Amino acid sequence: MNYKHVQTVRRTAAALLCATAALTLAACNNGDDAKGADSKPSKTAAGKPAGADAKPNGVDKLDPVAIRTKGMETKAAAGSVREVMSRSDAKSDLRLSADECVGTVDLKDMGSFEVIRKGNDVWGKVDATFSAWAKKNGAGTIQADQWMHGTPTASLTKVFASYCHSEQFGKQEKNTLQLTKGGAAKVAGQPVATVVAKGSAPGKQATFSVATTGKPYLVQQVSPYSDGTGDQTLTWSEFGDPVGAQKPTGKIVNAPTI
Repeated sequence: MNYKHVQTVRRTAAALLCATAALTLAACNNGDDAKGADSKPSKTAAGKPAGADAKPNGVDKLDPVAIRTKGMETKAAAGSVREVMSRSDAKSDLRLSADECVGTVDLKDMGSFEVIRKGNDVWGKVDATFSAWAKKNGAGTIQADQWMHGTPTASLTKVFASYCHSEQFGKQEKNTLQLTKGGAAKVAGQPVATVVAKGSAPGKQATFSVATTGKPYLVQQVSPYSDGTGDQTLTWSEFGDPVGAQKPTGKIVNAPTI
């Protein structure tokens, strides 16, 4: 399959490149206002809900650039996180670290897949809908309900691994956004300070929510999805909890080249 089609697969299959960029920038995005998450309340590295008995951390007193930067740095320093993503054409629920990843990605009409990453090994398992979509769109035969093995740079497993966002645990990009304070709010019961990034048009803005009690984690980002069909919400919780990635059991085949 040619490079152009690989990019089409990545874009149609939940805009993998944009989803990756959305974690640290407002590229491919630029959101709305803070929304409640359907995930569990954010937890500190010690495992307690961040709002249960946590004290104010003072992050809301900082300027907007410093609030966002502090939130991103604190999240990265946790070493691992649960990330829940939701938008009109896709949703995912993943546990992530710099070199581990476990979870599921649902691409709605296109199908879904499970992904496991442990170091340089990536395993993926697609459902029948995904398999049929791949065949129809010239991606070859991708067997359903069968664990496939590859690397983070191999063509198919690269698509799976692109949801694992290891870059969010590394060096953070320098801020280039026009940011303003958006006021206090709550995300899954966690008090937060919101920071708004100005977009290219009215309503085209991203909102970053940073915990104001306990550790100042970045707990949510809401932003317009790049295809213009609505918002994408990324919510982070369970900071510092082990990912626990393990090689799947049973028969495993080599992932095909697409």
